[in-house]
Amino acid sequence: MAACHALLACAATDPWPHERLDPQSAAHATLLAEPWVYSREVPLLAANARDYLNVGVVAINRAGQRTYWLGVVAWSTIDRVPSQPGGGQPGRVRLGRPDGSLDLSPAAGGREAVGLERPAFTRPASRFTESWYVLSVDQLRWLSEMPPSVVELPEAEPQALVFEKWRVRRKPMAAFITAIGL
Repeated sequence: MAACHALLACAATDPWPHERLDPQSAAHATLLAEPWVYSREVPLLAANARDYLNVGVVAINRAGQRTYWLGVVAWSTIDRVPSQPGGGQPGRVRLGRPDGSLDLSPAAGGREAVGLERPAFTRPASRFTESWYVLSVDQLRWLSEMPPSVVELPEAEPQALVFEKWRVRRKPMAAFITAIGL
């Protein structure tokens, strides 16, 4: 019986990526098993209020043509209108680490440009906005070396919004890189 419990515990924390075939685009998608989650406190609006960013990578294979994408899903514990700071769709992002940063601009077409019919990296949010960013192989490798320590939305008004690590595990990214053969 103990072996069964050990196997169940392993299955519950398995970092192996998810795969799915999109019925509309016929794209084969390999998705990071769990997104990196970044947060920023918003104490002026409510006690224990936070905005979150779920950040994850996807590899798309369309008839042997591979593309890599970074998805950034914004959600909050605060019920507010999208025009308020922190409640809108992510635009340009800056992924920062002690050894440098990576600046990305969103791709036109959003999730449809990626080739995904269904949302990805949205849990536990019921309301969210998302943006998608094309990654080069070198940028994907940079992300796989070490997760960013901060994610910044530099175009937010009246000032940039900085999100810090909240729940970031390295194992899912290592498994993702192995699964896609990089």
